[in-house]
Amino acid sequence: MPLALMSFGGELKRAFVLLACAALLASNAFAQVGNAPRADGFRGLILNQTTSEDAIRILGQPVADKTDRIDASKLTKWLDPKHKEKIFRHLSFKNIGDLSHIELTFLENKLMMIELEFKKTLFPARLSDLFGVEFAVVGAQQGPSDLPNEPGKYPVRFIPTYYPFTYNMIGISDQAFIWADCSTGDARTPGKIDRTRQVSRVLERK
Repeated sequence: MPLALMSFGGELKRAFVLLACAALLASNAFAQVGNAPRADGFRGLILNQTTSEDAIRILGQPVADKTDRIDASKLTKWLDPKHKEKIFRHLSFKNIGDLSHIELTFLENKLMMIELEFKKTLFPARLSDLFGVEFAVVGAQQGPSDLPNEPGKYPVRFIPTYYPFTYNMIGISDQAFIWADCSTGDARTPGKIDRTRQVSRVLERK
Protein backbone atom coordinates (compact mmCIF):
# COMPACT_ATOMS: atom_id res chain seq x y z
CA MET A 1 0.00 0.00 0.00
CA PRO A 2 1.41 3.46 -0.88
CA LEU A 3 2.82 5.37 2.09
CA ALA A 4 0.63 8.43 1.39
CA LEU A 5 -2.54 6.30 1.47
CA MET A 6 -1.48 4.66 4.75
CA SER A 7 -0.80 8.07 6.24
CA PHE A 8 -4.21 9.37 5.13
CA GLY A 9 -5.95 6.34 6.65
CA GLY A 10 -4.11 6.92 9.89
CA GLU A 11 -5.17 10.56 9.98
CA LEU A 12 -8.82 9.58 9.44
CA LYS A 13 -8.63 7.06 12.26
CA ARG A 14 -7.08 9.59 14.64
CA ALA A 15 -9.74 12.17 13.71
CA PHE A 16 -12.52 9.66 14.40
CA VAL A 17 -11.03 8.80 17.80
CA LEU A 18 -10.73 12.48 18.70
CA LEU A 19 -14.36 13.14 17.74
CA ALA A 20 -15.54 10.16 19.79
CA CYS A 21 -13.54 11.35 22.79
CA ALA A 22 -14.96 14.85 22.48
CA ALA A 23 -18.52 13.49 22.41
CA LEU A 24 -17.82 11.32 25.46
CA LEU A 25 -16.33 14.24 27.38
CA ALA A 26 -19.34 16.45 26.57
CA SER A 27 -21.69 13.69 27.72
CA ASN A 28 -19.83 13.17 31.00
CA ALA A 29 -19.55 16.89 31.65
CA PHE A 30 -23.30 17.33 31.18
CA ALA A 31 -23.98 14.48 33.60
CA GLN A 32 -21.80 16.09 36.28
CA VAL A 33 -22.52 19.83 35.93
CA GLY A 34 -25.15 21.63 37.94
CA ASN A 35 -26.80 18.67 39.66
CA ALA A 36 -28.57 20.85 42.26
CA PRO A 37 -32.35 20.57 41.69
CA ARG A 38 -34.07 23.60 40.20
CA ALA A 39 -37.45 24.04 38.58
CA ASP A 40 -36.20 26.37 35.86
CA GLY A 41 -33.17 24.39 34.77
CA PHE A 42 -31.36 21.10 34.45
CA ARG A 43 -27.62 20.51 34.70
CA GLY A 44 -26.51 23.92 33.52
CA LEU A 45 -29.39 24.50 31.08
CA ILE A 46 -31.44 27.40 32.46
CA LEU A 47 -34.76 28.74 31.20
CA ASN A 48 -34.72 32.39 30.03
CA GLN A 49 -30.89 32.44 30.13
CA THR A 50 -29.32 29.64 28.08
CA THR A 51 -28.81 30.41 24.38
CA SER A 52 -28.63 27.93 21.52
CA GLU A 53 -24.86 28.48 21.39
CA ASP A 54 -24.61 27.67 25.11
CA ALA A 55 -26.63 24.48 24.61
CA ILE A 56 -24.43 23.27 21.74
CA ARG A 57 -21.31 24.03 23.78
CA ILE A 58 -22.69 21.93 26.67
CA LEU A 59 -24.30 19.08 24.70
CA GLY A 60 -22.49 18.99 21.37
CA GLN A 61 -24.09 19.13 17.93
CA PRO A 62 -27.86 18.42 17.79
CA VAL A 63 -29.30 15.59 15.70
CA ALA A 64 -32.13 17.88 14.56
CA ASP A 65 -32.67 21.63 14.29
CA LYS A 66 -36.08 22.96 13.21
CA THR A 67 -38.53 25.83 13.67
CA ASP A 68 -42.04 24.98 14.85
CA ARG A 69 -44.71 25.62 17.49
CA ILE A 70 -44.46 24.45 21.11
CA ASP A 71 -45.98 21.12 22.11
CA ALA A 72 -46.45 21.26 25.88
CA SER A 73 -49.36 18.80 26.23
CA LYS A 74 -52.10 20.02 28.59
CA LEU A 75 -49.86 22.86 29.79
CA THR A 76 -50.79 24.75 26.64
CA LYS A 77 -54.03 25.92 28.34
CA TRP A 78 -51.80 28.01 30.62
CA LEU A 79 -49.72 29.47 27.79
CA ASP A 80 -50.02 32.57 25.64
CA PRO A 81 -51.59 31.88 22.21
CA LYS A 82 -48.24 32.57 20.53
CA HIS A 83 -47.15 29.07 21.55
CA LYS A 84 -49.16 27.94 18.49
CA GLU A 85 -47.01 30.01 16.13
CA LYS A 86 -44.15 28.40 14.24
CA ILE A 87 -41.57 30.77 15.70
CA PHE A 88 -39.71 28.52 18.14
CA ARG A 89 -36.35 26.92 17.39
CA HIS A 90 -36.11 23.27 18.51
CA LEU A 91 -32.75 21.53 19.02
CA SER A 92 -32.83 17.76 19.59
CA PHE A 93 -30.06 15.68 21.18
CA LYS A 94 -29.86 11.91 21.69
CA ASN A 95 -28.01 9.67 24.15
CA ILE A 96 -26.46 12.34 26.33
CA GLY A 97 -25.30 10.79 29.60
CA ASP A 98 -28.26 9.16 31.36
CA LEU A 99 -30.78 10.78 28.99
CA SER A 100 -32.05 9.12 25.82
CA HIS A 101 -33.51 12.32 24.38
CA ILE A 102 -33.29 16.05 25.08
CA GLU A 103 -35.25 18.68 23.17
CA LEU A 104 -34.58 22.35 23.82
CA THR A 105 -36.93 25.07 22.59
CA PHE A 106 -35.81 28.68 22.09
CA LEU A 107 -37.55 31.98 21.41
CA GLU A 108 -35.37 34.92 20.40
CA ASN A 109 -32.41 32.70 21.30
CA LYS A 110 -33.46 32.23 24.94
CA LEU A 111 -34.37 28.80 26.30
CA MET A 112 -38.14 28.45 26.78
CA MET A 113 -38.64 24.70 27.28
CA ILE A 114 -36.54 21.71 28.34
CA GLU A 115 -37.92 18.29 27.40
CA LEU A 116 -36.20 15.21 28.87
CA GLU A 117 -36.50 11.45 28.38
CA PHE A 118 -34.51 9.23 30.73
CA LYS A 119 -32.69 5.98 29.91
CA LYS A 120 -33.22 4.38 33.32
CA THR A 121 -36.51 3.85 35.13
CA LEU A 122 -37.24 6.81 37.42
CA PHE A 123 -40.14 6.67 39.84
CA PRO A 124 -42.58 9.62 40.03
CA ALA A 125 -41.60 10.10 43.69
CA ARG A 126 -38.21 11.34 42.39
CA LEU A 127 -39.69 14.37 40.63
CA SER A 128 -39.40 16.63 43.69
CA ASP A 129 -35.75 15.60 44.10
CA LEU A 130 -35.03 16.37 40.45
CA PHE A 131 -36.73 19.77 40.26
CA GLY A 132 -37.03 21.05 43.84
CA VAL A 133 -40.80 21.64 43.89
CA GLU A 134 -43.89 19.70 44.95
CA PHE A 135 -45.91 17.78 42.38
CA ALA A 136 -49.63 17.01 42.10
CA VAL A 137 -51.27 14.18 40.16
CA VAL A 138 -53.48 14.95 37.14
CA GLY A 139 -55.60 12.37 35.35
CA ALA A 140 -55.82 9.64 37.98
CA GLN A 141 -59.05 8.11 39.26
CA GLN A 142 -61.06 10.14 41.79
CA GLY A 143 -58.80 13.15 41.21
CA PRO A 144 -58.65 16.15 38.86
CA SER A 145 -58.68 15.16 35.19
CA ASP A 146 -57.23 18.46 33.97
CA LEU A 147 -55.36 21.55 35.13
CA PRO A 148 -57.29 24.43 36.71
CA ASN A 149 -58.20 27.25 34.33
CA GLU A 150 -56.10 29.73 36.34
CA PRO A 151 -52.44 29.49 35.27
CA GLY A 152 -50.07 28.54 38.07
CA LYS A 153 -52.73 27.12 40.40
CA TYR A 154 -52.16 23.60 41.69
CA PRO A 155 -55.00 21.10 41.17
CA VAL A 156 -56.48 19.53 44.28
CA ARG A 157 -53.81 17.24 45.70
CA PHE A 158 -54.58 13.66 46.57
CA ILE A 159 -52.90 10.25 46.72
CA PRO A 160 -54.49 7.85 44.21
CA THR A 161 -55.60 4.40 45.31
CA TYR A 162 -55.25 3.12 41.75
CA TYR A 163 -53.33 4.56 38.81
CA PRO A 164 -54.39 4.57 35.14
CA PHE A 165 -51.91 3.23 32.61
CA THR A 166 -50.98 6.81 31.70
CA TYR A 167 -51.33 9.97 33.79
CA ASN A 168 -49.50 13.23 34.52
CA MET A 169 -47.97 15.24 37.33
CA ILE A 170 -47.58 19.03 37.59
CA GLY A 171 -44.98 21.06 39.46
CA ILE A 172 -45.03 24.86 39.74
CA SER A 173 -42.44 27.48 40.66
CA ASP A 174 -42.22 31.25 40.18
CA GLN A 175 -40.11 30.70 37.04
CA ALA A 176 -41.47 27.52 35.46
CA PHE A 177 -44.21 24.97 34.99
CA ILE A 178 -43.10 21.32 34.99
CA TRP A 179 -45.26 18.70 33.29
CA ALA A 180 -44.42 15.01 33.66
CA ASP A 181 -45.83 12.11 31.62
CA CYS A 182 -46.02 8.92 33.71
CA SER A 183 -47.12 5.36 33.00
CA THR A 184 -47.61 2.10 34.85
CA GLY A 185 -48.29 -1.52 34.02
CA ASP A 186 -49.77 -2.17 37.46
CA ALA A 187 -52.67 0.01 38.64
CA ARG A 188 -51.54 -0.48 42.24
CA THR A 189 -48.21 1.28 41.69
CA PRO A 190 -47.32 4.75 40.33
CA GLY A 191 -45.04 3.30 37.67
CA LYS A 192 -42.35 5.43 36.06
CA ILE A 193 -41.60 8.83 34.53
CA ASP A 194 -41.68 8.74 30.72
CA ARG A 195 -40.93 12.38 29.93
CA THR A 196 -40.70 15.79 31.59
CA ARG A 197 -41.20 19.27 30.18
CA GLN A 198 -40.02 22.42 31.95
CA VAL A 199 -41.70 25.49 30.46
CA SER A 200 -40.75 29.09 31.18
CA ARG A 201 -43.47 31.22 32.73
CA VAL A 202 -42.44 33.97 30.31
CA LEU A 203 -44.88 32.13 28.01
CA GLU A 204 -47.70 32.16 30.58
CA ARG A 205 -51.12 33.39 29.48
CA LYS A 206 -51.81 36.81 31.03
